[in-house]
Amino acid sequence: MLLWNGYYYCCCHNCKTTHSYPGIISSLSKHLNTSMTTATVFWNGPSVQRFYHIRPQPMEIGCNFILDHRPVHHVCAYDQPTINSIGADTLPGVRYWTRRTYAAGAWRTFQSTITHKRHHHVMGYCSGTMAMVLALQLGATAITLLGCDWTITNNSVYDERYTWRAFSPTKHNKEKFKLFAMLSELVPVTVVHDTPREILGEHVIWKSSKDYLGEHE
Repeated sequence: MLLWNGYYYCCCHNCKTTHSYPGIISSLSKHLNTSMTTATVFWNGPSVQRFYHIRPQPMEIGCNFILDHRPVHHVCAYDQPTINSIGADTLPGVRYWTRRTYAAGAWRTFQSTITHKRHHHVMGYCSGTMAMVLALQLGATAITLLGCDWTITNNSVYDERYTWRAFSPTKHNKEKFKLFAMLSELVPVTVVHDTPREILGEHVIWKSSKDYLGEHE
């Protein structure tokens, strides 16, 4: 069990009990405002772990098994095995997003209107890039990204849950870098990390973990 924002919730994926988060979801909903707001996006790189305890943000989007660690408003999953693994363990008050191919039940999709230069109706290439596109689609005017460890490690905090994988695939490629640069031209994108990387584009804003935590704990 973890204590977060005054509420206890189960964070163990081996837990056999029925999860109940009504207090947490209600608390998050009071902060939700998709107009003129910054979206806080949680990726799954190991560096994200130091940010799970920050105070609630106006719009929170996480990937795959984020609810093991923190309640958020939106969850994105790109791959069918992940969706199958989550199964019916979805929570009221949380919106679940995926590609059109896998949209069913609690999992919905969206028609992207994000267009920039030669990119049209971009959806993303993984759960993380989809989460960034979704943030813009929901009306976010800025993005703060936590847990972006591209080019540093291919490890994920959820590797032990990806039982269908024999190894950790490379997280980045040319198309993802292009998309990242494109999104950072559309809205301010702040990456919170102690290792800045020029490859993410010239428009990205970098902030140290210490500075960010000083403002959000």
